[in-house]
Order: sequence, then C-alpha cells, then structure tokens
Amino acid sequence: MSTPPEPDQSRLRARLLERLRPLAAHDRRQAGIHVHGPQLFSYCALATERLTRARLAHPAIGIVLSGNKEVWMGDSGQRLLPGEVFVFPGSLDLDVVNVPDDRAGLYESLLLEVSALPASLAGAGTDAPPGFDIKLPLTPDLVDALGHAAITLAASDHAEALAEHRLAEVLLLLKNMPAAKPLFAAGLADRVTWMVLNAPAHDWTAAEIAAKLGVGASTLRRRFAREGRSLRRIVREARMRLAREMLRAGNGTVTQAAEAVGYASRSHFAHRFKSAYGVPPSRSRDGAAG
Repeated sequence: MSTPPEPDQSRLRARLLERLRPLAAHDRRQAGIHVHGPQLFSYCALATERLTRARLAHPAIGIVLSGNKEVWMGDSGQRLLPGEVFVFPGSLDLDVVNVPDDRAGLYESLLLEVSALPASLAGAGTDAPPGFDIKLPLTPDLVDALGHAAITLAASDHAEALAEHRLAEVLLLLKNMPAAKPLFAAGLADRVTWMVLNAPAHDWTAAEIAAKLGVGASTLRRRFAREGRSLRRIVREARMRLAREMLRAGNGTVTQAAEAVGYASRSHFAHRFKSAYGVPPSRSRDGAAG
C-alpha cells in the first residue's frame, strides 16, 4: 500500500491566513494585545522586539499572521513564518523575538488560549517525551478547525457553547501530535523536563525545582519515587536529549554540546551520553553530518 503524500505546507499556510484575515489587526497599527473574545487574542509589534522570560498563564495555540517569530528555550530555538502554527506552553519562561514584516512593518500573531480541557479530552495527548519542537504540522482538517474556532471564539458572546465545541475539535486533531503535548495535562516529570530544557546548563537542585513547582522538595521526591523515577534521572535525561538534538542538527562540537547542557568534563558527558543512547556523542554528530 502506497504512503499518501505529505500535505503541501505552503498552500495550507496560505489557506489558513486567508481564513483568519478578518481577525487581522493591520488597520489598527497599535502594538500590544488585542482581545477578540474569551480565550482569543492577537499580539502586535511595530518594531523588532526581544522578550526575555515571556510567560503565559495558560498554554495557547498560536498562528503567526505577519512577520516572523523566534522562540528560544535555552540554546534551542525555532523560527516561525506567517501561517505557521505553534504551541506556547503555559507557566514556562521562554525567550521570544518578534520581527515585523519588511513591507507591512507589522508583526502579528493570533493566540487561542487553552485555559481548560473539555472533559472528554482530560488526560489525552501523546505519551512522547516533551521537547522543544513547538511547531505543529498543518493538515486540511486542522486548517478548517482553526479557522472555525477562531471566528467562533471572536463571537462567543452569542455562541459560547459552539465556541467550546470548535476549540474541542482543534484539540482532538492535536492530541496525538508530540508538539501539542503542552496543551494537555502535563505531569510533574514533564514540567521538570521543560524547566531543565529552558536552562540546561543551570545547576538545578531539588529545592529549587520544587519551589518553582509549588511543592516541597521531600514531597516531590516521594511523588517521583511512587512512579519509580528519580528527579536526578529526569534532569539528566532532559540534558542528554537536548545534547543529542544539538549534535544531530550539527549545532556545535561535542565539547560545545557538553558545555551547553552543563557538563564541564567532556569525558563525563561522553560517558553519560553513551549510557543513554548506546553510542558516543561523536557518532551522533557524524550521523548528522552524513
């Protein structure tokens, strides 16, 4: 049986932008937040801006409407173009760069806030480990669902139940996408992983992590122990995965990858890496180059 062709992402981006054009803020020319309705707002910038430790109270689905956006978690980043859809995790500090379009002189993104999950989707989502791939691949169904949800949420004073239904349709399409995991209920291990990915070279302690999560250090250890996991291992796995992504992408040498994730000793890093993946880090870098 032949594999169906991948959807044309450029055409789907253009189609999504056309659907969302009524919500664009090009006529206002005002920087900042523009509220369109409950759970729906756009953000505009008229000059390149760099936001350090940007945070949303709840996770959100974002669509770049004009200009481009860079989102960074530590040394890992992604660049997003008009029509591309991304997930912004809630309660997580990220560094953001918003760059206006050269011709229009405007950066704009539309965000659908996911403040609560429908009961039918509670606990849904992929089991894939959290990472820093926040860009969502487009499909025709997702483009249609996002368009319907945004337009309906903007008029939710008159159709609140329908707006919730439209947002649930979007989430149903996203539940098996690894990049969408932050939209669904994330456990403590996921939250620790995202925290470490945001500052992989930081000397994380149990007390500091627990304080950021709003629990006691002993409580945190007990909860992980009940799951048969350890905080130290979760931190180490997050660092190793980020290092492997850097090496596979060709972003630096083995020494630079070790330093980026907090290892002063290259040999210690290499030992940890081989224990995690069965090959030395140099093999991952060679594989990326080939």
